[in-house]
Amino acid sequence: MSNKLGYILGFSSAIIYTIIIYGINFNYILDFVAYLLGALVIPAIIAGLISLFSKGKNFGKVFGITCIILYVLSGIGNSMI
Repeated sequence: MSNKLGYILGFSSAIIYTIIIYGINFNYILDFVAYLLGALVIPAIIAGLISLFSKGKNFGKVFGITCIILYVLSGIGNSMI
C-alpha cells in the first residue's frame, strides 16, 4: 500500500463513517464538514505519533489503517446498548 492509497482510504472511510453516524442534510453542509474534520483529528494524531517513532516516511499508510480501525471500533461501541 502506498502513501496516496492510505490517504484516500482514510478520507473515504471518514466520509462513509460521518454519513452513517450523522447522516447528510444539504441544509446543514457546514455541520457535515465539521463532523468530518472532527472524525479525522484523532486518527491523524495517533498516526502522527506512530509514524514519528517509526522509521521511514509512512504517515499515509498508518493514517489509512488507523482510520479504519478507529471507525470500526467506534461503530461497534455505538451499536452496543
